[in-house]
Amino acid sequence: MIHSLFLSKGLNWLLNKALSQHICIFTLHRPVGPHGLNGVDLTMLEGFLRLLRRHGCEFISVDDLFAKRHHLNPAKNYVCFTVDDGYQDQSESLIPILLKYDARPTLFIITDLIDKQTLPWDAQIATTIRATDHSELDAGALGVPGERILSLKDKRHARRYLSLHAKRLERNARQAFTDRLKHTLCGEADIDTRHFEPTSWQRLNELHKEGLTVGTHTCSHSPLSTLSKDDIRQELSDSLAVVKKNIPSPSKIFCYPVGMKEDFDERAADIIKNQGFIGALISEPGYFVSDAVEKNPFAVPRLSLPATTNTAVRYTSWMEKLRAVQ
Repeated sequence: MIHSLFLSKGLNWLLNKALSQHICIFTLHRPVGPHGLNGVDLTMLEGFLRLLRRHGCEFISVDDLFAKRHHLNPAKNYVCFTVDDGYQDQSESLIPILLKYDARPTLFIITDLIDKQTLPWDAQIATTIRATDHSELDAGALGVPGERILSLKDKRHARRYLSLHAKRLERNARQAFTDRLKHTLCGEADIDTRHFEPTSWQRLNELHKEGLTVGTHTCSHSPLSTLSKDDIRQELSDSLAVVKKNIPSPSKIFCYPVGMKEDFDERAADIIKNQGFIGALISEPGYFVSDAVEKNPFAVPRLSLPATTNTAVRYTSWMEKLRAVQ
């Protein structure tokens, strides 16, 4: 009953007509697994997709969303799904569920992860924290501000804390920090990266034939605000060239690495425009609002998929969209 109210076509139409079209773009990362990160419950995801379809919601690709924004039907409750990075568990278990329900997902890939089998800096931090037997870290000795001694008992908290510091560094300093962290916590021992295996171009082409769109998330997943203009251009041009070489008809939408406000700037947006992209997605929470996208299509927010079906339904509802404008 509550789902019928939240997903009411009539109330959604009234909101879109009165306040500009509001559309939910969900962003997903890893499915639940032994990687130690927050993950998407695949049973919950499948139930949510069934529910959306049963209540007449219409799935739309992110490229169509941007390209058709002038002609979207206000009577429809569109829902869009994006996935970031390009790990094997995404291509083997997460994306197939989205394709099963014709959800028209787009996967934004870190091209060095797939093309060169190189883990991005944040995955290097995650695998280091996961592998270490240390119970604490002298973070101050590594130049991390705040409390000098960092407990490693809560590995998720430690990973986030250290990643937040690392993402603010410029490229070379970030890699140097990551290398020092690995040496401090794991010495010369090999780090187990089995749960961070990338997908393959062959698999991506198979999924592309089934309805997946593939876009770029840069080469190295470096926050663009920490790079020089030349490095930003290189990241975009190289990653786009690799995607075009391996995948037919790649997405014309760009997805910012990390994607919070401090992770991109006007320099990056200008370069993205000049590379021929028609829009760009960030990770700040919010809706695709037609009027706002018309003014700035290069900083469009997304919503992380919630852990429960009820919350996910609420995010797609006219009621939550109305609250967002108040």
